[in-house]
Amino acid sequence: MKSFLSGIQVHLIAATLLILVIAGCNDKITYVPVIESISVTPDTVVVGGSAMIEIVATDADDEELVFYYTTTGGSISGVGDTVSWTAPNKEGIYTTKVLVTDKDGNQANDSIQLVVVRNDTTSQITGVAAFPSGIDFDLINSKVRLFTSKTNWVNHVVFAETPTEGFGPIVSFTFDNVPVGTYYLEIWKDTDFGNTLNAGDFYGWYGTGDILHPSPEPFTLESGATKVMQIQIWVVPE
Repeated sequence: MKSFLSGIQVHLIAATLLILVIAGCNDKITYVPVIESISVTPDTVVVGGSAMIEIVATDADDEELVFYYTTTGGSISGVGDTVSWTAPNKEGIYTTKVLVTDKDGNQANDSIQLVVVRNDTTSQITGVAAFPSGIDFDLINSKVRLFTSKTNWVNHVVFAETPTEGFGPIVSFTFDNVPVGTYYLEIWKDTDFGNTLNAGDFYGWYGTGDILHPSPEPFTLESGATKVMQIQIWVVPE
């Protein structure tokens, strides 16, 4: 059977196929950046206060990443994966969105919220912490911590901290100029300076339960109020 393709046509087709193969071999496979985590610390501030946004992002191409921020309230300062977020002068819940891009134009995005509360300089939390009668350990250098949610209590995201006053089995504490809001409270003496709660430490909280099953409960601080607390302290068992 006679071929319908001339020699020139065959060469042209072969050359075209070769160009396509070469072009296909030069195509670069690129990867989208991945935002592994985004956090704001603290997650609650008074009006005009500031918090730090930290982002962990990766790119399988090992390319340099660029970060863009937009916020519904306040302002962002800084560049890169760690920036400062200055809250607006009005209470509320605000959102910052982040866009992460690589040099190939691939993108990833996420967002984080910041709670802004009114700054009421007349509100106060005060109280005492004590061991049960008959226990005479020294509570000097204990720390009292406030948290703005139970999730923050679980994750050790502290809103405010103050040292206790006095020594012996009974000590006192005071938080001045506390914004109105809902809080959780704990007291901890890190007896071995291990930075983790473990056996032999002294620990107490506002709420119910026992040292094996602590159950912290929230309390609300109203404008102009003084909240008086009485906290029992336990020894963390082996």
